Amino acid sequence: MIGVTLRLGFLKDGDVLQEGQDGLLEKLKNSGVRSIELYTVLATHSPDELLDVAKKLWARGFRISIHGKVASRQTAVSDVFLPLQKILSSLGQDELNVTIHPIDGDNVGVLNDLADYVENNNLPVTIALENNRLLPNKSEGDSVGLVLDAVTKANRNCVGICFDFGHYLYYRLKNLPMQPFELPSKEFLRRVIHTHIHALNGFKTHFPLGEYNMPLKDIFEKLSHNYFGIYNIELNFTRVMDVGFDVEKALLCSVDALKQALPFVAELYDDVRDNFDDRFLSAIKELDGSDKTKFSLVHSAAYLFNTNGYRWGMDLAFRNAKKLATTPNRCAELLKDLDLMVITHGHGDHFEQSTVQALAKNNIKWVMPDFLLDTAIEYGIPLENILVAKDNQPISIANLTLLPFTGRHFRPNSTKGVNEYGYLVTAKNAPSIVFPADVRDFSLENLKNIQADYCFAHVWLGDKQGLGDDYEPLASMFAEFMTKFSTKNILLTHLNETGRGEKEMWREKHALLLKEKIQTVSPEIKVIIPKCGQVIELTSD
Repeated sequence: MIGVTLRLGFLKDGDVLQEGQDGLLEKLKNSGVRSIELYTVLATHSPDELLDVAKKLWARGFRISIHGKVASRQTAVSDVFLPLQKILSSLGQDELNVTIHPIDGDNVGVLNDLADYVENNNLPVTIALENNRLLPNKSEGDSVGLVLDAVTKANRNCVGICFDFGHYLYYRLKNLPMQPFELPSKEFLRRVIHTHIHALNGFKTHFPLGEYNMPLKDIFEKLSHNYFGIYNIELNFTRVMDVGFDVEKALLCSVDALKQALPFVAELYDDVRDNFDDRFLSAIKELDGSDKTKFSLVHSAAYLFNTNGYRWGMDLAFRNAKKLATTPNRCAELLKDLDLMVITHGHGDHFEQSTVQALAKNNIKWVMPDFLLDTAIEYGIPLENILVAKDNQPISIANLTLLPFTGRHFRPNSTKGVNEYGYLVTAKNAPSIVFPADVRDFSLENLKNIQADYCFAHVWLGDKQGLGDDYEPLASMFAEFMTKFSTKNILLTHLNETGRGEKEMWREKHALLLKEKIQTVSPEIKVIIPKCGQVIELTSD
């Protein structure tokens, strides 16, 4: 999500909020900006005036974030929350981020006091502590370490870091000019929940992107896959005008430069943020009302099925979609009528602890590999609800029969991998389905003679090869392997998984490559690349 920082005075004095279709806000919105950061919100600001500004921005389709200011630990709570009281009581969005600078004092105490207030009042607020080019006492220094130390010691769920790209680059260029550009530590990047993005003109900060110095792509390569917040552009309008830019041009060219640099995952996360809840709810409703065999791909390689009225799932996991959407956190409520869940292996994108613990409270049955039984009980699944899967031993439940078989999640001639079971699922008056699960060894020796109407094939073309351009021989091996399981229908999934870096993520382009390979092997096979939330009927024809 792209955001832009605007001063409160600029918003009000320039009458920007009152402009029509040709105004700046409308141009920002049309360019892809979806959030406005209000700068600087002080304790002395009128809560009514701030609410008026927020309502006008919400009415135009923007979210808001807040750049606040804390004077001391003693005043921190009132400094931040007194001016926001009306906004928080009428919040027109799911969550509000508040960014503050470190103080010359007890920053851990400040963060804990603010977090206590958030938690005690059940507020949908996150607090981000920002790195600056100066230390809180106004001396020059590396505030990255100070910020990380404070956030780590506070260690609160609603507290994180605002990574100011420009201030960080300033410090590196000014103080370490002969060293190669390096990003802050992985631990720092892991805790980033908000950003301030601007370029440098020499050693001056807050200049437009695309015109001045800022290695956006280098930063995004390390940050983006684990970042779920706003990419927020923060310019200094006085400095911008001093070098001959007008404000509108500076903002719009910065937005354009940011869009060109953003990686695929940023677009993916916006799609999940915007559409996951509607897709999930719609799929559940359609599946619950069916007496045919239908399924929906919930997320990457998580499935819900209805086979002749029997409702079951396979490897339901949401991963970081939980940080972008609300329905994953309501799965126990939304899936209260689910009859069965089947698990293939123990990786978090297939056997997710938080989701298992939520669903374990419901009265559903679980088909669980024998090697995961202890973990399943530890996660809270009652033993009486578990049907233990063993290799080549059929399990019958309701109108389903499941045949577990040893999967191939180990790399060839290697101990790298995990135990897993695939499953052949059959039912009377329903098409047969096979799940080879996460395959890493595509050799055909001793392959079980399992054929089904539908094969759910999980895309994989090598370790860390998501950005590669040559996938042979694995692509051809994948196609040969999966066509042994079905000569009718192959579904290609395990795509677009939130939280994966782009080198580890498989996308539609990889599925399309494999579709071509499969149909080269067997032109008569129908290859399907399902979209998340799409409900597809499976037939025996």
